[in-house]
Amino acid sequence: MSEDNFEGAVRSTLGKAEKVIGEVSQDTSTVSQGRHDEAAGKAQSAVGSVKDAISSTADAMSSVDFSSLRDEVVKLTQTVSDLMQKQASSAGTQMMDAVGSAADSISRSTSAAQDKLISLESEVGSSIQKNPWRAVVIAAVAGLLIGKLT
Repeated sequence: MSEDNFEGAVRSTLGKAEKVIGEVSQDTSTVSQGRHDEAAGKAQSAVGSVKDAISSTADAMSSVDFSSLRDEVVKLTQTVSDLMQKQASSAGTQMMDAVGSAADSISRSTSAAQDKLISLESEVGSSIQKNPWRAVVIAAVAGLLIGKLT
């Protein structure tokens, strides 16, 4: 309790007593003075309460450890940065895996197409050896069709 609180409480109490004495003695001047002192005491007490509140708020603010808060913000920033680097690294790894997988798939498809082309080539060669006139007729018809188209 501050000095203003104490003095205000005492003045308010004395004002009440003065008011009661004035009412009993029917002295309006004393009643009026008692009311004035009571109101002034309450006001002084309120000022003391405000001062106490301001003082306690200032004490609370001074006890906040801003260096600790700053350290926590630095740690949080570092954690977010590390997380972003890991995600970027993970995305790069996933991209490289996808490219490697696509390359493997293209390689397998190319190899399968080459195998089919070699097989087809050997079948056509075998068919031409068995029936050469058929191949000549097919070649002639294909030549005529190409000639007509151009």
